Amino acid sequence: MIRIRKLGDLTAGERKSILERAEEQVRLALEPAKKVLDDVRACGDDALLEHTLRFDEVALARKTMRLSKGEIDEAYGRVDGRLLAALKHAHRNITRFHRKQMPKPMWMKMEPGVEGGRLVVPVESAGLYVPGGKAFYPSVMLMLAVPAKVAGVERVVACTPPRRDGRLDPASIVAADISGVDEVYKVGGVQSIAAMAYGTETIKKVDVIAGPGSPYVSAAQRLVKLDVRMDFPAGPSEGMVLADSKANPKYVAADVLSEAEHGPDSAGVLVTDSMRLAKKVAAEIRPMIEALPEVRRRYVRHNMATYSIIIVADTMDEAIGFVNEYAAEHLVINTKDPKKTLKKIMNAGTICLGGFTPITAGNFIVGPNAILPTGGYARQFSGVSVDTFLKKPTVEYVTRKGLGKLAKDIILLSDFEGFPAHSNSVKVRLKSTYSTLKGGV
Repeated sequence: MIRIRKLGDLTAGERKSILERAEEQVRLALEPAKKVLDDVRACGDDALLEHTLRFDEVALARKTMRLSKGEIDEAYGRVDGRLLAALKHAHRNITRFHRKQMPKPMWMKMEPGVEGGRLVVPVESAGLYVPGGKAFYPSVMLMLAVPAKVAGVERVVACTPPRRDGRLDPASIVAADISGVDEVYKVGGVQSIAAMAYGTETIKKVDVIAGPGSPYVSAAQRLVKLDVRMDFPAGPSEGMVLADSKANPKYVAADVLSEAEHGPDSAGVLVTDSMRLAKKVAAEIRPMIEALPEVRRRYVRHNMATYSIIIVADTMDEAIGFVNEYAAEHLVINTKDPKKTLKKIMNAGTICLGGFTPITAGNFIVGPNAILPTGGYARQFSGVSVDTFLKKPTVEYVTRKGLGKLAKDIILLSDFEGFPAHSNSVKVRLKSTYSTLKGGV
């Protein structure tokens, strides 16, 4: 059910396919996504409603697009008490972790009369994309909304696809409410990215968009990045396990499947230096797949033939090298000394240490964010955090005396680079001072 391949035996094509995973699907989605983006940008709500009917088979009206207070109140009555308690538990941990992330403003004296600093300022508005429609992800709502509100964003907007009956999942509604989301819209897909990026009659433009999605949503996010801030693309889910011969094969198999079950374009990968472990994990995976519901089983069977694989390296250092090259969204280190192994990891969205830290724990409740870069983008980006929703403008303060001390070098540098107006902006402030400096410049 899952391929086992020696790392050294991979062809160039096989290696490229494993490393790129669903990125090819994102590239293929760019052109159709652009058509929807352009349509919503030009036609606003009319296009938004048309594409929701086309893709989600839901006929919405402008007045029912935004979630109402009555629908929020009703949702609480439809959520099981135990699930509500679990959502509140997750909310507490995610909030605690992200509050600790908040950077502090700084101010320092560079030299007499010269000071500099940096402010910490939230963006005014943030748009959250929460996948939905066929399945529901209240945990994603928490992971996106909590850092936005902790950062101090005044207007937080969430877009999520409606069910066939035109309603939203009650648990997702409750997650949005306990996280302080200000506006929730029953709109998903590329059309919701367009609405948040460009604005429509109903949904006002936002400053930042964050959230994972299908290859089409990920393609749309890349296309709007010049119009709205996008920290990183979050596409189809992927999980990787780095394990040695001491790892429990049942635990490893379960971790490989936990991300592979997300969809046909997801990936579950094991990298190990032990062929014995590889074969044991492959044997454990088979009955686990058969135990899945049909739709998840179908997803896994598809990606087992495409993006999911077991890689066997000759040495652990070789295995770690491939792990860093892959740059997984979620990485589990299941080795004899995971903290020692951690020191060699350079690229990953989030890292789960040891045999008792499954990816699932971090996905829902540990506290660190589970909205992470996919497709190898963990080489350049980090996951969602309070920084996703913050700006850090710098501040400069120079007294007359301080400017007098800087003037000679400022003028020298300005003149060298050919900017006489730059020089003049200093000279007009310090004419008397400049006359004593002129001879030395």
